[in-house]
Amino acid sequence: MYSATQINMLRDLDSGAPLPGIDTEVGNLQSESSLETPSSIPTTSSNQPFYYDPSKNTVFVQQAGAVLNGYDFGSANVVVVASDVTIENCTFDGTGGSFAIGAYNTAWSPATTDTTVTHCTFVGDPSSSLLAVINSPTGSATITDNAFLDTAGDGVWADGGGLISGNYFSQAGNDGAAGHPDGIWLSNSTSPMTVSDNFIDWSQNPAATGSTNDCIRITGELGPVSNVTVTGNFLLNGATSISAVDGSGPGALSDIAITGNYLVGPKYYTFFPGSMSGSTVSGNVIADQTSLSDAWAAYQAAGVPTATLLASTDGSAVSAASATAPTTLYADVRNTLMVGGPNETNFVSGYASQNMWAGSGADIFTYLATGDSSPAAADYITNFDPAKDVIDLSRVDANPGGAPETFAFIGANAFDGAGPEIRTQAEADGDTIVQVALAGDTTPDMQIILTSSVPLTAANFAVTAAQSQAAIANGADMGFSVTSGWPLTETTYANVQGRPYSDFTSFRSGSYLVADALDLGGSSDEIDLFGKPGAAVTITRGDGAEQITSAGKTDSLAFHANETIAAGAAPAGETFAIGPGSGNVTIEGFAASGANADRLQLSASAFSGLQSGMTDAEKLAAALGDVSTASGGASFTDSAGDRLTLVGVAPATLTANPGLVKFV
Repeated sequence: MYSATQINMLRDLDSGAPLPGIDTEVGNLQSESSLETPSSIPTTSSNQPFYYDPSKNTVFVQQAGAVLNGYDFGSANVVVVASDVTIENCTFDGTGGSFAIGAYNTAWSPATTDTTVTHCTFVGDPSSSLLAVINSPTGSATITDNAFLDTAGDGVWADGGGLISGNYFSQAGNDGAAGHPDGIWLSNSTSPMTVSDNFIDWSQNPAATGSTNDCIRITGELGPVSNVTVTGNFLLNGATSISAVDGSGPGALSDIAITGNYLVGPKYYTFFPGSMSGSTVSGNVIADQTSLSDAWAAYQAAGVPTATLLASTDGSAVSAASATAPTTLYADVRNTLMVGGPNETNFVSGYASQNMWAGSGADIFTYLATGDSSPAAADYITNFDPAKDVIDLSRVDANPGGAPETFAFIGANAFDGAGPEIRTQAEADGDTIVQVALAGDTTPDMQIILTSSVPLTAANFAVTAAQSQAAIANGADMGFSVTSGWPLTETTYANVQGRPYSDFTSFRSGSYLVADALDLGGSSDEIDLFGKPGAAVTITRGDGAEQITSAGKTDSLAFHANETIAAGAAPAGETFAIGPGSGNVTIEGFAASGANADRLQLSASAFSGLQSGMTDAEKLAAALGDVSTASGGASFTDSAGDRLTLVGVAPATLTANPGLVKFV
C-alpha cells in the first residue's frame, strides 16, 4: 500500500495534477444498499438484452447498446458478446471465473466492440483464479474511473484499442492463474489505444503469497502492438514501472509513445532493461526517497572518513569492487544494484528494494527504518557470510511511540508480540528470510531475503548503538551531514519538466522543503537552500557550517568563521546572505554576470556610512570605501573587521552591476 510520503512525492512531481482515487471519485458511486444482485436479472436469454445463468454464475450481455447500471455482481462474471455495451456503477468481488468482465467475438457477434466500463469497483481476493479483472481481447474498450483493489491477476488486459483513463489501482498479488499480474497489459493491439492519468499502486497485497509484476506492460507475445500512447500516469511500486518489449511472440512494437508519466519506487526497474523497442520515451519523471538523518549523524561520528559512493541517477550499479579502503555504498536514488569489495563495505539501504552483493571484505547492511525493506519490497542480499557480515538494525525504532526497546533475536521461533523481535526462516528454494517485528506485533514489519541457506545467530545483528559502532569501527563518512529537529527525508528526481534543472535532490523536514541539491552525487556545493521561519538546519561542509535561517527560494546562509564556499555551477543563480559576525568568508566561483548571475545579501548595519532611504546602488557606492581588491578579487571588510572575498570578481564589476548586492 502506498504511503503518505509517496503521495507527497507525487504532488511534488506535478502539484497541479489530480490523483485518481485520491483527488477524484472513482469506483461505484451508488450506495451499496441501492444495488441489485444477479438474481434480479432474467435467467432466460429470449428477447433479453442480458440474462443471468446461475449454473455458470455468469451474466451474458447479448444486445447492442445494453446498459448494466447499479448491480452488485459479487463473484459473478459478465461476458459481453455485443457492441456498444455500457457497464457502470457496478461492484465485483472477483472470486469466480477467469475474468470479472470479458468482451469477446462470437459466431453471432463477430465484431464485439466499443465496450464501456466506468465507475465500477473491483475488490479482489488473493485466493481468486482471475487471469484479469477486465479482459477485452477484441474491439475498442473505454475503461474509465474504476477502482481496482487487491487484484490477483492483471487489472486490465486489453488488445483492441480504446481508452484506459482515470482508474485507481491499489495492491495486487500473483495468487491468481495469471502468475504474472500487471496493472495494465496490452498485446496484439494495432488500433489506437490511450492509457492516461491512471493511479497504479502495484504494491503486494500482504495476504498474497506471490509478488506483483509491472504497473504497465506492453508486449508482442500475442501479436504486434502499435498506436499506443501512455501519458500522465502515476505509477508506484511494482517490479517495473513500465515494460515495453517485443517478447518471444509473433509481434513487434511500433508507434508507442511513453511520455509525461510519474514513476516512483519500482522494485527492480523504472523501465525494463532492453525494453522500449519501437517506443518514444520522453518527459517521464522519476523519483525515490529514503530517510537520511540517522545515517548522517552516525557516520559523521563514526571515526576515520572513508570513501562514499552514491547510486547514479539512472539507478545503475554502485560498486566497491575496486575500492582500496573501507567504503560506504548508499542507495541514493531508487532500486540499485550494490556490490561490495575486498575491504569493509557499509551498505546503506533505502526506500524500495535493493539488490546487494556482499564482497570478500566485512560487510555491514545498515537499515534506518522498517520501510527500507518492507515485506512488500524486501531487499535481497547475496553472498552473505555469517562469519564476517552483520545486519545493522540499531537505528530502526523498535517501539514507535513508546519507550526505547532493543530487538531480540529468537531464531526460527514465531513472533509472540512480547517485544521487538528478529526471526529467521529457511525457505524451500534455499533462501533465508530475515523477518523483523516491532514491539507488540506478531506479523513482520520488515523483511530481508538472503539468497542462500545461511545459519544466522544473534552475532549477525547489530541492535544497539555500541554494536553498530563496533561494526563500523573503520568509519563511513557521508561527506556532509544534515541535522534537524524534524524527521528529514531525501527525494531524488530525474527528468523533471518545467524546472530550471531537470535532475535534482530535495530534502524535506516534515511537510516543508528544506533544500534542493542540483548535483548531490557530483558535488555537495551545488545546493539551493530553503528554510522555515524559526527553523534552523545545519549542513556541515569542510571546516565550517552553513545555517538556513529564513524561508523562500533565496539561499539565506549564516556562515561560520573562516569558511570557504565554492559556488555551484547551477543553471540558476545563487544568493549568499552574509550576516554580522560571520567571520572571514571566501566565495569561489561567484558568477557576476549573465542570466544566472549570483547575488550577495549583506547586513546594512555591518557597514559604516549606510543610511536608511538609500537605494542598493547608493548603498553600494557608499560602501565602496570599504571595498578593496585582495586575493585576486573584491574584498568587503565590515565595521567589525570581518572580511568577505569574491575570488576573481573585480570591484568595478560590482559597481557596473549594482543589482548583484542587496543590503538588508
